[in-house]
Amino acid sequence: MTAVADWAGWHFVWRHENTTSEQGPNKHSATSIFLSYYLPFMPTLAVLLGPEKMNVYNEGFATAASMVLFTVLAVVTGGVAASAWSVGQREVAEEESRKLIDKENSLPEHAFQHLKWTTIMLALCSAFWIFLLIR
Repeated sequence: MTAVADWAGWHFVWRHENTTSEQGPNKHSATSIFLSYYLPFMPTLAVLLGPEKMNVYNEGFATAASMVLFTVLAVVTGGVAASAWSVGQREVAEEESRKLIDKENSLPEHAFQHLKWTTIMLALCSAFWIFLLIR
């Protein structure tokens, strides 16, 4: 779910941030690709390589690796959700000011419409990683 939420946030919202119609959408960075599409599957790899499936390493290492990855993913997805919420709040709060100086929003209207549900998806993912961490 985290990879899907990251993809939706990127595809519908963030690739349009600070762009013009002539410029086109932003490109993914290598760091963004790693955090969005590789890191969310690392806990699965940690479990699969453990004693339950492939027995590459012992149960203690599988547990520790899973706990560390759950923590990292909870912090990363929670941080991205908080950042997205902050951007949304700033866009709303500064709307009148931007009108006075004829400055456009950093997000186009079609991207801003998707900000709320993609942020909620990321917040739910963060809550899910926290649940796995404390379970």
